[in-house]
This record gives sequence, C-alpha cells and structure tokens, in this order.
Amino acid sequence: MIIIRLKTHRIIIQALVTFSLSTPVLADEQDALNFSAGAAVTFDDNLFRLPDSADTRQSIGKSKRSDRILITNAGIKIDKPYSLQRFQLDLNLIDNRYDTNSYLDYTAFNYRAAWLWQLTPHIKGTLSADQQQVLNSFSEFRDFNNQLNIRRSIQTNENRIFDIDGLIGGGWHLLGGVSELRSRNSVEFNAVGDFIQTGANLGVKYVAPSENSIALIQRAYNGEYQGRVADAASQLDSGFKQRETEVQLQWRLTGKSLIDAKIGYLDREHDSFSSRDYNGVTSRLAYNWQATGKLGVITSISRHLYSYQQAANSYYVADTFAITPVWQVTDKTSLSMRYDFSQRDYRGAVVTVAEQREDNVQSFMLSADWQPTRTIKVTGSLRHEMRNSSYNQPSAFGGDLEYDANMATIGAQLLF
Repeated sequence: MIIIRLKTHRIIIQALVTFSLSTPVLADEQDALNFSAGAAVTFDDNLFRLPDSADTRQSIGKSKRSDRILITNAGIKIDKPYSLQRFQLDLNLIDNRYDTNSYLDYTAFNYRAAWLWQLTPHIKGTLSADQQQVLNSFSEFRDFNNQLNIRRSIQTNENRIFDIDGLIGGGWHLLGGVSELRSRNSVEFNAVGDFIQTGANLGVKYVAPSENSIALIQRAYNGEYQGRVADAASQLDSGFKQRETEVQLQWRLTGKSLIDAKIGYLDREHDSFSSRDYNGVTSRLAYNWQATGKLGVITSISRHLYSYQQAANSYYVADTFAITPVWQVTDKTSLSMRYDFSQRDYRGAVVTVAEQREDNVQSFMLSADWQPTRTIKVTGSLRHEMRNSSYNQPSAFGGDLEYDANMATIGAQLLF
C-alpha cells in the first residue's frame, strides 16, 4: 500500500506547477510524456444537500448551507508504444480546499497504469491498475442522529484488471480475464460497506467485416466485506457471490449514427442472510448521432441494480434517461449540455415498512471549453440538481431527502 501524506501532495503539486511555468515545452498529443497543472473554483449553494425545511443552525451548526471550493491539480501522463506493446501511466493529484467547511479539505491521489500487451496480431489484452478517490456525496452520506458532527468520508476505489482477447478466425474472438476491486470509506458507511471483490469473466465475440460486433460474456465474483462479521440483528453480511450474464452489441447504422447496447441479468447472493439477496435485468441502449460536422448528440436509457443496505432496503433499481448534445462552435470553442433523469426504486427491506422509498433525481448541466492555444484550456459549467423522494420526514436534522442544489465552476488548465 502506498501512503502519501498531505504535505507531500502539496510539495509535488507546487513542484509540478513551478516546473510547468519554467519549461518552454509545448503540449503535444504525440509526445510520450506530458504534464498538466491547473486550478478551478466551484460555488455550491447547498453543499450538504439539505431540504428547504432543514434548520441549518441545528443541522450543520451554521447559518448558510453554501460553500466555495478551490481545486488545484497537477498531473503526469506517459503513453509510450514499443514494438507491439504500449505502456500508459496517468498520475493526478487533486487538492480540494473548502472556504467555510475547512474540515472537509482533502487531497485525492488518482492514477491509472496500464500495459496494452500483444503477443501476436491476433492475441492481445490489457494489464491495468487504477485508483480513484472522491468525497462521498452528502445526498446519501448522512448521520441523522448527529448531524452537528458531520464527518468527511473519502471513498477510495482500486481496480486491478487482466484481460485477453484472442482472434480464432472468421471474425470470432475468445475473451477472458480476472479482476479485483477494493472499495473503502474513510468513515464507516454500512449502506455501502468496505469490500474486496475478486472475479473472472469468459466470453465470445463476433466482429463483422463492417466492424459491427456482438458479444456474450459471463462474469462471476466473490465479495468479502472488510471489518464486518455477519450480524443477525441488522442482517449485514460478511460476504456475497455475484453472477452476471451480458450480451453486448455495437452497430453502426450509417456513417453518422451508432448504436451501443447491452442487456444482462445480475444475481447476487449473500453468505448468511438471503433477505439481502437480489436479482434482475440490467440494460443500456445508447444512440450516438453525429448530426453535422460540428453537432453530435448521445441519447441513452439504462437500468442498473446497486447494493445499498439499510433496514428499509437492501438495493435499488435505477432507471435512467440521459441526453448530451455537443456543439463544436469553432476549432477552439465547444459547448455541451447534459440532462439526466433517474428513477430509483429501493427494495429488499429487512424490517416492516409502510412504504418503500422511491426517488426521482434530475440534473441539468451546461458547460463550455475554450482552448486558445495548445497549452491553455479554460472551462466553465453551470449545474442544477434536484431530488424528490417518497421518504419525507421533515426535521431540524434534514430527515427529508428532497433537495435542490446549484453549482457553478470556472477553471483553467496548463498543458505542456
């Protein structure tokens, strides 16, 4: 395990920024080695995702619910081909400083390292490792019993993946791989839990001469919750097994439109408490339409199942619609919009409930990118989020799960 202290993070960020300002090298996508450094400011008018009914003095100990966050980052990117092989490394340090709620300050260390290996033109695969760290959203991470003592919870996800793709002839491919996912929170969060999940996958894929493809993949996972023993009272388990069967399709309808689709079946069984088990259909259908040379639109609908373990639910089903138009105004300027609507149905209660929880979550975002030179990129965005929920218990501590939030961000990135 790699441990990097906050002071070290700051030193590395400062060093990279200083190096960037003193180095005349220009960024070039063809370079094997690239650096980046940047900063952004975000204003969030409802940081803790509180309902309008919440008494902020009692719930968070302050009169205002907004905050301003200064985000600085520095990164190194390596992408080096060598004969049939390709080696990639992407390191990023992201420092988050909160103006009002400084106890939420944190520095994320994110990385991805990959070896895109190839034995022959017909046998290839990927060996990769990555890590992502992020502050858990207060839309779900809440302590209703002691909201005055709001805690910072950083979620760290680590993935280790090895996969292989072998062409056996006539457009047919054999697929396989193994993986490990480690997920942990810096503060105990039983609804999600810290876990290690290991598994393997096996499949077959057909790629037509037109490059349209269809694949059938079977996955099997074993999961173990860390620091948890099976508890009959809460029916929080120590482990689980999960099986997934999935069909994937990529089909280019015309030169300007592409369908990316998948449908599958997921089945999760827990080691001790079958009351937490769940299964169901998962799916995604995305339509990518390049209307003109400068305007493209991606539209998608999907269904996913997520583990979320409380007394009143064990998981939820999320049905989501999203649309994202992107307009390349000029060679240096682009505008985009994204609208998401998700209906979430919480199921699998282990206690008697009068009504199961149902949420409607919506978000709308406008963003703009301007890159006046190869080394400078300026970005800005406006975002609105809202949630309506059947769970409606107004109190000083924000028991009501409904909220509205607005965010505005502006930032700049130096690439070299």
